[in-house]
Amino acid sequence: MQYTLLLLSLFILVSCQQASNNADAQFYATSMEQSIHFFDKAYNADQGFYYSEVNHLGQIESDRVHTVALSRMIYGLAYAAAVNAEFAVRAEKAAAFQLKHMIAEDKDGLYYKPAIGEGEQAEQKVFDIWQQAYGACGLTELYRHTGDEMLLHQIHRLNNAFIKRFQDKANGGFYGLYDAEEGQVSGSKTIQSLMYPITALMGNLWLADIGNREQYETIIKEHLAIAYKSVWNDSLQWVNTRFDDNWQPVYADGDMVSPGHNFQFAALMLRSANWSFLSDQERSDYHKLGKTIVKATLEKNIWAGQEVSQGFFEAINPHTGEVLYRNKSWWQHCEALIALSFIKDEFADEYQQLKDFYFGTFIDTEHGGEWAKVDEDNQPLVEPKGQKGKSVYHHIEMLRFLSEAEQKTSH
Repeated sequence: MQYTLLLLSLFILVSCQQASNNADAQFYATSMEQSIHFFDKAYNADQGFYYSEVNHLGQIESDRVHTVALSRMIYGLAYAAAVNAEFAVRAEKAAAFQLKHMIAEDKDGLYYKPAIGEGEQAEQKVFDIWQQAYGACGLTELYRHTGDEMLLHQIHRLNNAFIKRFQDKANGGFYGLYDAEEGQVSGSKTIQSLMYPITALMGNLWLADIGNREQYETIIKEHLAIAYKSVWNDSLQWVNTRFDDNWQPVYADGDMVSPGHNFQFAALMLRSANWSFLSDQERSDYHKLGKTIVKATLEKNIWAGQEVSQGFFEAINPHTGEVLYRNKSWWQHCEALIALSFIKDEFADEYQQLKDFYFGTFIDTEHGGEWAKVDEDNQPLVEPKGQKGKSVYHHIEMLRFLSEAEQKTSH
């Protein structure tokens, strides 16, 4: 009798878990569709691209197409193609537009034009790693789903030029800026120049381009090793954000940190557990550091009302702990949820509270899309929902990691 009751209890538990996971999957699918459809008014169906500058109602504000915004839209479309077949068609058309109109070439190879449209410069002289890394995120995600060899050939050409411009062969890692005339810009190394080549580009490309994994593994290993040594400031309990050419932290009186960068870096460390080319010791060390950062950040005085359920403020002075900006940013909460998704069983309450806060606060249920920021009382700030770097990416990338984490829990 006891054995029968035990089996029945297990059956009910598994059934409830499956029902919960199915409900979450449907919720995420609907959320992706709503996020993408908000930009329907900005879609140029004839040429297959999206205008980038869109107000909070979804109306086009200019003729500009920004590389990062379009690339991030392609990422969202490609990932969400499993939900809606039309998204696959749009992703391929937008990628074709990007490759034809938003790629240029100089003596160092191909590069992503920052933007096209009225008033944009014709020739690129200074390249920043943010735009050149995220310019690739859409194409790499599209390749992950299509396996198109012609697309991969173009990605390789772009990636080779990217490495040539930014890689520091003497001290490791990448510079953050490259001048077409002067070369790599001394003093431009940042936390972004360590993370973005992995998170926006090579991490996903490694997953998709199985035949060429070794060329990405070398760079990922090097960047993780530098990041593990140089990024986390254990005394301040904040990430270091700027570095000299030797990867020594650089500090200034006006320093400002975003809690989102703590979580973003923690997520990278935790994500490394999935990379089999790292040693067992490396994966253990990186995972331990990632969890340490999440725990330390959760305990900081960054939360409105000291409650995780109310979200966290946008910017902090790392030396004094003073809150500098009390708004709350959508992308930072996406990064926090991604980090927590890797260790959600250990931080189940915080994970659920922050998840409820994000979906209850940043999603515009009236007009669609996601608010970029809310104030300290969680009231939306009326800002464009389509910007130089904002389209659907952070939201859909978060849904991807949440979905993957919750699927693992269910098996």
